[in-house]
Amino acid sequence: QKPLHPFCDKIKRDPLQTECSQDRQSVALCNLVSHEISLPLQFRHFESLPGVPDERVSTYGGSVVLADYCPYVQEFTWKSKNRFVRGSQCVYPDNNPVAELNFALEEYGPYSRCFDHPGHRRWLERTCEHRRRWEHWGSGCYEYICYDGRVHLMVQNHTFTCYNSSQDIEISLLANGWLHEGAIRCPDCRDVCENEGMRCRPPRPAPPSVRYHRDTLQCSAQALAQARLLLLLSLSVVWCLT
Repeated sequence: QKPLHPFCDKIKRDPLQTECSQDRQSVALCNLVSHEISLPLQFRHFESLPGVPDERVSTYGGSVVLADYCPYVQEFTWKSKNRFVRGSQCVYPDNNPVAELNFALEEYGPYSRCFDHPGHRRWLERTCEHRRRWEHWGSGCYEYICYDGRVHLMVQNHTFTCYNSSQDIEISLLANGWLHEGAIRCPDCRDVCENEGMRCRPPRPAPPSVRYHRDTLQCSAQALAQARLLLLLSLSVVWCLT
């Protein structure tokens, strides 16, 4: 089966599931949406869609009429109350999320590109007393360097070397008082680095000797006791409700 990219079949809905643009210059969304009426026959691109009743499939298509309603992965803008907040192009520092909302530890700037977050894993933030899991997931902008035949991802001033395109870099880093936990899928080195004049080494499994930096929470006994108490209280509420 041929890959769809840059075309796509993910319905644009909350929570947002982002992707990367074809050139990795932007975090992007599939612009597949439901229209008010069925599209003309020549613009119906799907026989079925997950979670969509058969009688409604004919209303689904890309949001851009000039593309013949063919859905494709497209950069976008973040808005709050219909006001522009930031864009999704990786190369502009102004698109960096504010620190308290930077759950995936992104870094936008001239040396950044878009990389995928693997599978259906949402990023998690933890302290000794609290935890929060973010609904938006799928991709993010990160700095990278091409060196010694490999692509290296940079997250919070730590370097993570990619050895193959199916490798998932596990992230566990402290920032802004929270432990951020998630993963970044390594790109194909050739897609990122050969345009910069570097010849990529052949892919291989990560060597067993490689150890990536990981932070952990250092919780006092009192903090752990408080966390356990909160858990017990939450469970008691569930039991009462059931």
